[in-house]
Amino acid sequence: MIRRPPRSTLSSSSAASDVYKRQVMTTLDKFMRRRGLSTEEIMHIEYTPALQAKEGNKLPHDDWVASVRAPFNGDANFLITGSYDNCVRVWSGEECLAVGAGHSEAVKEVAFHPVPVDMPSDIKKAGKKRSQSEVGSNVAFASASMDGSVRTWVYDATTSKIKATGVIRQNIGAVDSVTISPDGRLLACGSWDKTVKVFDWSVAIDTVADPMKKQPIASLTDHARSVLSVRFSPSQRNVLYSTGLDGCVKIWDAQNAQLMGTLAGEHAVQSLSVKPVTNSADYLLAGCTDNKIRMYDTRQKGAIKTFSGHRQWVYGVTWMWREEEQGGAPAGENLFASASEDATVRVWDLRCVSAPLMVKDMLHTDGVLDVTYCGKNEVASCGKDNRTKSFSVEKNFE
Repeated sequence: MIRRPPRSTLSSSSAASDVYKRQVMTTLDKFMRRRGLSTEEIMHIEYTPALQAKEGNKLPHDDWVASVRAPFNGDANFLITGSYDNCVRVWSGEECLAVGAGHSEAVKEVAFHPVPVDMPSDIKKAGKKRSQSEVGSNVAFASASMDGSVRTWVYDATTSKIKATGVIRQNIGAVDSVTISPDGRLLACGSWDKTVKVFDWSVAIDTVADPMKKQPIASLTDHARSVLSVRFSPSQRNVLYSTGLDGCVKIWDAQNAQLMGTLAGEHAVQSLSVKPVTNSADYLLAGCTDNKIRMYDTRQKGAIKTFSGHRQWVYGVTWMWREEEQGGAPAGENLFASASEDATVRVWDLRCVSAPLMVKDMLHTDGVLDVTYCGKNEVASCGKDNRTKSFSVEKNFE
């Protein structure tokens, strides 16, 4: 006899028919009786501890908050945000340390540079990654805006000010997404003009060159509609993923401007999150406008799983995985988080597609536009209620 632990979550499947693959939210006895399963059948059960959330800081803004990122692993207090008031901000706890102004329209996404600024300037060579002990160091980051530009910035920890370091104006449409390669060499952006452009970081931060004359090393034009999300692979050098309103995920060799493959999709994708499976393959999460989250294995051609539960568009997805926690190894954790127009943040186990492990429906009072994993089980989110919130996920074994 198997007893369900208090406040736990079980995944169950029938060996006889392989049909019953779903989360068990009742007693095992009730689950079997409802589905007409015999007690003589073999049940394969996966146990997942119930999750509890401890809420953190509330960060008020003057307008919708479109993007939030945590540069330091395990520190949800030090955050960078981009807002519809055209500004970027750096936070420590509930204190706004600095505001960066320069965009003329909403900031849609921010991305931090993985190598500390106070290291040697030749970032083409791999530098050490950031750690929580370096919170006092400077932080370089980039922002993408509806004004069609990408800007680069440095937060100076000594003066607590944000300094603009460069501008790129190569797009004729709004730029919704920006990402920086894990080694810090490349910056890529996705635009409503249907293009993905890749720049050398040294070009992006050039303060002398004309922003309209900064040439990309690659201009990728295979998308049929607007590009809404771009992400570099954490483990495969120069591999870049892009997606958007056409629903397809494109796989690129960003350095050589070559299309390596296409993952088919049927619905517009708002956001991507990537984690490595092996040194040559990744798992992708795609937040879609049909209220679902799709999971891709880059070794296959289409989605391998579809997660249902949100009642409106999914704006943000994030694997609860960071390279700093894994030492660069493929992730073993099965959890991820999502953000939606339905004003919820949900935490999922990739082994169960029918229901999330946790629904945070009191964090925000309006649509949640972005969610990010800060490390050490901490998650931050932001949205249309003009706030950035954070919470920690704890496994409950009681």
